[in-house]
Amino acid sequence: TVLPLNIQKIECDNCKIETEKGTSVLQSIKSHKIDIRTNGGKVIGLGTLYGNTDIRATEKGSVNIEKLQGTSINISTEDGLLKTKYLYAESSSLSSVGGDILLGSIHGNTSLQTKTGSITVDSSDGSLKASTHHGTIDVYVSQLRKVDLKSQKGSITVKVPASLKAYLQLSGRKVDVSSEIQLKETHSASKDDHVTISGHMNQRNETDKWIKADTQNGRVCLKSQSWIQSVKLKSS
Repeated sequence: TVLPLNIQKIECDNCKIETEKGTSVLQSIKSHKIDIRTNGGKVIGLGTLYGNTDIRATEKGSVNIEKLQGTSINISTEDGLLKTKYLYAESSSLSSVGGDILLGSIHGNTSLQTKTGSITVDSSDGSLKASTHHGTIDVYVSQLRKVDLKSQKGSITVKVPASLKAYLQLSGRKVDVSSEIQLKETHSASKDDHVTISGHMNQRNETDKWIKADTQNGRVCLKSQSWIQSVKLKSS
């Protein structure tokens, strides 16, 4: 349909929605499997989309969901924005070709990829893999297992609580570490205008908790930020 589509408070085994240029407004959907396709339209989610979710938006189609919860979440756009406020899933894969990826609070194993867009995560709890070719990456890591951030041409900003325990490896044209973050056993290397700084934050023997940030042509910034500060910044 090209007309606006409004679906509210439904429960079903399989929910499949297809639209062309129109806007789909989905409110409180609960299903074992949610399958949404739009060819250039907007997908707007109010309340929670609960279930294993697959959303594909082509052309300038965008996705803006309040809350996603399920075992497996897959969302892709071409040139449109991909945005969600809360994401709870065992595994999530979110990708865009040219659109930005804007996420609020995310939990679980998450993979984010965009070619020319930027990636912003207000709070990450779990394993996170994020990559962009031209865009910037800005992530607040509240708790972690493995965090791997890569940009070819953009800068990467990583914000962490001062008490976080992790091994860090930061690589870029320039690497800035905030003065309130104390790295132990620091190692610094420079090669072909590319600097790599590695070290342990608040611990020495944690091997399964690490943050790697690597940009070929941009700057990497590591900053200290409390959870309270992140909430205040989100609400301002």
